Amino acid sequence: MKAAGLVTTSPPLAPDTYIYRIISGYERLLSISSDDSLRLIDRHTLQHAPPYTFSQIHHGITCLGALEDRGILTAGRDGVVKCTDPRTSKSALDISKEPKSPILSLACRGALIAAGTELTNSQATIILWDSRATRQPLLEYIESHNDDVTELSFHPSHASTLLSGSTDGLVNLYDTTITDEDDALTQVFNHGSSIAHAGFLSDHEVYVLSHDEIFSIYDTGDSQHDDARASTHAFGDLRPQLQCEYVVDLVSSGAQYLDLVPLQKPSNWSLDTPNAVRLPGAHGEEIVRSICFCDDSDMVFTAGEDGLIKAWQFSEEAGGSTHGKDPTHINKKRKKHKSFDEHGRTRFNPF
Repeated sequence: MKAAGLVTTSPPLAPDTYIYRIISGYERLLSISSDDSLRLIDRHTLQHAPPYTFSQIHHGITCLGALEDRGILTAGRDGVVKCTDPRTSKSALDISKEPKSPILSLACRGALIAAGTELTNSQATIILWDSRATRQPLLEYIESHNDDVTELSFHPSHASTLLSGSTDGLVNLYDTTITDEDDALTQVFNHGSSIAHAGFLSDHEVYVLSHDEIFSIYDTGDSQHDDARASTHAFGDLRPQLQCEYVVDLVSSGAQYLDLVPLQKPSNWSLDTPNAVRLPGAHGEEIVRSICFCDDSDMVFTAGEDGLIKAWQFSEEAGGSTHGKDPTHINKKRKKHKSFDEHGRTRFNPF
């Protein structure tokens, strides 16, 4: 097991404030946190301060993304999608659809914005807008899922192909150039359990991770899988393979560290555990919520429920440069810590 060194740690947020997600954008780190704030953070010092802190941007912020050069996308349980221009500190977009439903997932590609909602009044909806004309949605898919839409992702090469995942256990692919929902739904993968994360590994491969730790890879170009009954490579329950307690994109173990385990494909998909890299100490007793790789440096950033962002440096002993590695090919393993939201419900519910 190789190790990476801790370089620096951000100033703490207010007590009981935790960070949901971090991504890279505008030559900074972008973060959203439980105080409903969006922050732009210097990648070298991890400092965050006005005017790069946007407070109370939503009532219950849930999602974060970047709309190319137009601004930073956020969405929340208030049913609103916002685009904030960091150069002017003003809102570039503020869109929603009545009646509003809590938004749980968000994706963008070019001018397209896709939002997935919580099941509300027996309906879970995927809404697509053109960011250049947001008065009315371009499309709405209201029948393809019958539970919360937890994941959305656009295809890396085909901008009109959209992936969705839901707690109903289905992962769907759509052709967004088609208006009719039945015709737009081009492929369905029945993972069999609630979807925590899903996305594209390549032009023809989709990965799916469920809330009960089941991990599979599906071939989108193989017609024998169109019936959604089989996966190209079924890893099954990752807990015994990674020696962890549960998986929610970041995988729990008993100790206070975080491991980066490469997912490789020399001939068939496998977990390259001998070349795993450990981040000693991780975030202590607190859950690691998010991880971000920066393409132009040998750095990895982590964010947790301790309200901190930490920067880690890969050394030669830790496997050298991360340049050229696709972060979607990395499985993250972290320690377990049960926590609750403001309603007393467990976050990251292990369905």
